Amino acid sequence: MPSETANPTAPSFSALGLGPWATFLWGDPRSVLNRVLYAMVRANDPAPFWLDIRGPDPAPAEPGPVELGWIAQERLFLTREPAEARPQNAPRSSALLNVVRSDEPEVVIARLSDFLRLPSIAQEVVSRLGASGGQHVVAIANSDRVRQDYPKTAEGVRPVIEAFLAGPVLPFFAATSPPGEGRWAFDFVFELRARDLAHWEDGLLIPEKVRPEGRFEVGRSIRLGSLPELREAFRS
Repeated sequence: MPSETANPTAPSFSALGLGPWATFLWGDPRSVLNRVLYAMVRANDPAPFWLDIRGPDPAPAEPGPVELGWIAQERLFLTREPAEARPQNAPRSSALLNVVRSDEPEVVIARLSDFLRLPSIAQEVVSRLGASGGQHVVAIANSDRVRQDYPKTAEGVRPVIEAFLAGPVLPFFAATSPPGEGRWAFDFVFELRARDLAHWEDGLLIPEKVRPEGRFEVGRSIRLGSLPELREAFRS
């Protein structure tokens, strides 16, 4: 059982954006998960983009960042069904030669191929952010709804991440349990354990994988109530 820290100078989510890194947050319940995701992205971009993978199911019983209107409409992307967030087939090399010069380095062609594998809605997000210049953040909420459509290994997931980072866009993915081995492709991985929205302060955030430059320690649990950055995310 991971030990819980009582250190009043808790790590900051802003450390997650110090480099071209990707973050994966998983756990339950979804109502708490998406608010922690909101706090993570807000700590690194005051105006983040939010891609919410939804289906035909009704709105959640407990409102989250989208339902509460915390995400600006021009930065919000919603799928009508999970299929809209599934990866696309990889283009053939011969087809790519029609849009790139024949002397382009292999790394450039590979980067384009990775981008074209992204679902069209993700391509739109990356393209819009990349065109605006600078580094931006995007949250991909409820990614567990398309978990079965993506690679199961870290090697298979990493090209998806690289397509965002080349944007340059820092992706923050959130998914309910159980996670897969593909999560190890991310630079930061956190497990969330919480009872429910009403008792969020007693929940725990457990770093599973971190960058050495960050201020988190693998296996050392952090009580959610000890993180000042979460206060805004749990206002009603």
